[in-house]
Amino acid sequence: MKVRCLYNKGEALRIYEYKPLREDMIGRFGATGYSEYNGLDIGAEYLVMGLIIFETYQAYLIDSNGFISASPCQLFDVIDEKTSSNWNLRTIDKNEDVYPFIQMIIGYPELCSDKKAYEKLIVEKEEEAQRIYFRRKIELELELS
Repeated sequence: MKVRCLYNKGEALRIYEYKPLREDMIGRFGATGYSEYNGLDIGAEYLVMGLIIFETYQAYLIDSNGFISASPCQLFDVIDEKTSSNWNLRTIDKNEDVYPFIQMIIGYPELCSDKKAYEKLIVEKEEEAQRIYFRRKIELELELS
């Protein structure tokens, strides 16, 4: 799946909130109206490496200039809906540390098979997790080309 960035500021997410919020209040996306998604470039295209289903929103697992993040899907427009034939799905068990914050993960096999994969990749920024991510990205680029 490929997406194009439309917005990189929290103010663009305000219209998707369940109720009106002041600009300085944190909403369902974990952002204020002043938040900035500095790694995202408006108009740039990103290859989606996974979908993270959070308790209150969905995010695309992408990278920009080597920085891997889970960014709200409302910041993007889908330009190519094709996904990998190798993607897996994992529902988060209620006794996992990330539950209920994360409900489901869809993506490359290691992202779904390792119960700590999201934390290793996004929170801890573990080198091996990043190496797997970028190896899978190369494979996906070849598959979708």
